[in-house]
Amino acid sequence: MIKNTEKEIDEYFLRISKKMQMPPLYKSFEKDAIEVNGEKIHLDILRKGKDKPTIVFIPGTAIYAMVFTELLYKLGEAGFNIVGFDPRGHGRSGGKRGSYTITQLIDDTLAVTEYAKKHFNNDISLFGSSQGGIVAFYISAMNLPDIKSVVCQNFADLTAPDIKRLSRFPKLAGVAAPILQKVAKIAPELPVPINLYLDLSKEKLKHFGDFEKFIDQDPLSIKSIRLKALASLTNTPLPKPIEEISTPIMVIQGTSDLIFPVSYTRKLFNKLTCKKKLHLYPKLHHAMLAENVDEVLPPIIEWLNEIHEVDSKKS
Repeated sequence: MIKNTEKEIDEYFLRISKKMQMPPLYKSFEKDAIEVNGEKIHLDILRKGKDKPTIVFIPGTAIYAMVFTELLYKLGEAGFNIVGFDPRGHGRSGGKRGSYTITQLIDDTLAVTEYAKKHFNNDISLFGSSQGGIVAFYISAMNLPDIKSVVCQNFADLTAPDIKRLSRFPKLAGVAAPILQKVAKIAPELPVPINLYLDLSKEKLKHFGDFEKFIDQDPLSIKSIRLKALASLTNTPLPKPIEEISTPIMVIQGTSDLIFPVSYTRKLFNKLTCKKKLHLYPKLHHAMLAENVDEVLPPIIEWLNEIHEVDSKKS
């Protein structure tokens, strides 16, 4: 569980807003929580109307929904209800820090989607960043009728041989994977520093220097994940083969992303047979959803408007 009080968190968000020369947009969000398999899941919500489409947002490894405050606020201003959440073991949600599996994150997301349906309607898209993009992609493979589309900043097939390309040490990752699975069964809660398998220091971040420095100073971010989480990132199968996915998928990525190679993304994208779109942002990095909101959002909004038939509903 997190140790910071709500007052301390609010003061931290205000300091960060000033540091980034932004208004305190986080104050526009309502807070709520649900329980999923015994753990509290924290929600951040923007309400735009029961008749409006809803975006369920899934953040990536180590961080939480309000890291993307500007993105979510401006997506809300485009006419979408927003339900962002902190996955278990992250941010203001419950659970041991960094203790989760991809399957559990899928369960969290599906429960948040049910919350969105109850409070708004069934007109829902998922939007995931990095690890959250992988979770959204896996849910797309369930072909659920109420998920109208998914938007993935990065995605991956975690059981494909080339998944090792996403590791900090690709050659070692291929050799170590079988050992990792065995040790994870013996010591599932063993902490593994995130920078051991992802080099976050090479992903630059305005106002902080790089992503690793941001995490180090952020009271809600986690610095390590449990061994069972790392194991699940190498052995969780897709619910259906890629070629059988019918959920519409938009994949977005910066061409200068140093964690997900563009060639990897293209290869996986080309296997999709559903309605799909790949949008590459020239020279943008892995942190583009926090760094380059005004540049990133227009193609995403265009996709979501088409999926949810926003223009036809206005007329």
